[in-house]
Amino acid sequence: MPRYRKKITRLMDYDEFKEAIQDQPRNRQAFFTLLFFSGCRVSEALALSSNDINCTEDMIYIDFFRLKGSKQTDPIPLPKEGALEWLCEQEGELFPFCRKTGYNIVKRVFAQLYPHYFRMNRFTKVAEKHGLATMINFSGLAPTSVSHYIAKVDIKTVGKALQEEIV
Repeated sequence: MPRYRKKITRLMDYDEFKEAIQDQPRNRQAFFTLLFFSGCRVSEALALSSNDINCTEDMIYIDFFRLKGSKQTDPIPLPKEGALEWLCEQEGELFPFCRKTGYNIVKRVFAQLYPHYFRMNRFTKVAEKHGLATMINFSGLAPTSVSHYIAKVDIKTVGKALQEEIV
């Protein structure tokens, strides 16, 4: 389970994220964007090589090796845009640095965030938009572990849906 003192529950949108990484070198932008869109752990991103990447005209399919007891997932489809296109141009190891360096790279740009913030951000968005079953299959998490990675969300939509059901 994630270990952090205070869980940040405010979600980050893509525009805010993209603005924060715009001055980074392209390989680091790809690293950040991979974390942001896939919700993978830093160590899962660092374990990737070009053999784990399959690029099509408009999508990139990434076959992650899931860690810490998560079940293996189907390759994760990500949009082939911006910094992620860099992944398709590489051969061999994608990010030649250790987990601690990866962590430090993230902390230099996003000083206030904890290491699994992008994981929580993505998994919350997937669960809200596509439901719990999709989030479990996307993440590889066991249903009992899901609550550790989901931010507090607005439940007013449930009340509105209940009102509509009555009418």
